[in-house]
Amino acid sequence: MRLSALFEEFCQYLRVEKEAAPRSIETYRWCFGDFESFAMQDVGGTVLVTHFTTDRCRDYLYALSARGLQTNSIRVRLAALGSLGKWAVRREKLDKNPLDLITRPRRKARLPRVPRWETVQRLLAEPFNLRERAIVALMACGGLRRSEVVALDVGDYAPEFGLRRVRGKGGHEAAVPLPEMAKVIVSEYLAKERVGRGSQDPMFVVRYRSRGGDWQERRMADHRVWKIIKALGRRAGLPELHPHAFRHGCGVELHRRTGGNLRIVQEHLRHADIQTTTVYTRVTQHELQQVVSVFDKPGS
Repeated sequence: MRLSALFEEFCQYLRVEKEAAPRSIETYRWCFGDFESFAMQDVGGTVLVTHFTTDRCRDYLYALSARGLQTNSIRVRLAALGSLGKWAVRREKLDKNPLDLITRPRRKARLPRVPRWETVQRLLAEPFNLRERAIVALMACGGLRRSEVVALDVGDYAPEFGLRRVRGKGGHEAAVPLPEMAKVIVSEYLAKERVGRGSQDPMFVVRYRSRGGDWQERRMADHRVWKIIKALGRRAGLPELHPHAFRHGCGVELHRRTGGNLRIVQEHLRHADIQTTTVYTRVTQHELQQVVSVFDKPGS
């Protein structure tokens, strides 16, 4: 049996039984395709289920390292193969999971780059276009991911509350309150840029000319949000700015203003596991610099 055929059965399981998001399945496909390309070169032809062995997976790990990939990138690929192997064992397609005996690289703890809240406020106050301001407000104050921003419909917004529905990872939906400053920005954007649109029309769109010369619009893709924020960062002198930095900034600021209440941060950012939220308990470099400055003061 071809390994690719087994993988298609696995994808069917992910889609139907696990109800995995399309983006998650795309990631599995990408990771499997990378391994299959390696294995095809190794075996010199079609990759069969019998070729999915611990030794070959270990060789793949060494090859990934030789390619200079980051530790986290390697871990993602191995995790995808491990999930395939675990499922195949449960379905009695394999006797054992080839990844069980593979020692994976240790995850490197890395603090996310977070913009200072003063920087976020400055960006929201600058006179760039309404669409950009609304996107930044939703990510910085609502903690939205870029995929969640572009999935919003006009009817998902409630001026008195914020967002009545956000479609998150894994198909989960949640209501997300917004502070007054964000509601003012989003309300202005909708009133001027999306006036007359129905509740099921996309909140954020891109416009283009059709072959007939007429202007048309379609829902914005999440890669467009990346381009918008990178361009905004360059104009503001912040070349390292990226969309997810605003979500991190939201978590850090909320953690600070609530006196370290992780449960509130978890609820607002919609983390399934509070362990994910603990990254916001780490002090920022700026805070640490302020703390150690006490050593510069004369002893009492």
